[in-house]
Amino acid sequence: MLKKKWLILISFVVIAALAAAALVGEGVYNYFFPYLDQQISGPITLSSQWTELVPSKPLSVHRQIQILVLDLDKTIRFQRDGFELVLPDGSTVTPEVELVDFDGNVYPLAQPSAFFSPSSGTKYREFSSKYGLPEDKLFRAVRIRSDKPIFCNRIFWRCYNMWDVS
Repeated sequence: MLKKKWLILISFVVIAALAAAALVGEGVYNYFFPYLDQQISGPITLSSQWTELVPSKPLSVHRQIQILVLDLDKTIRFQRDGFELVLPDGSTVTPEVELVDFDGNVYPLAQPSAFFSPSSGTKYREFSSKYGLPEDKLFRAVRIRSDKPIFCNRIFWRCYNMWDVS
């Protein structure tokens, strides 16, 4: 009887230790790899026509934040007091981005943000949903267009937790 109690206690301790290790492990992993990135397109020039990009596997909602990222050509600048892009000729443009799920529902990604690294020259225009995306949906495609041509080095889907990158 005493032996059985010890086995139960040891089993409980081992299970608790494994659960704690899994939580710590996830935190360590997220610290070193905070971004879940999924490539959607390589080099591409956006035009006024809707371009539908179908990723190799459906896009899904992970972690706290989900954004579609345009890795912009270095000749494109950010507008100082807005979210338009300034093209080499001085004209401005704001791309339009949508996600399409397998039921045909369209989710506009109309909330722009930006990232710029002066040391590398990397410029990202990012798009997210103003109202959040449904966690139970898979997205089969990205639709994107721009009133004026914009060259992007690549387009990718990024998911992350704010606390992992702060």
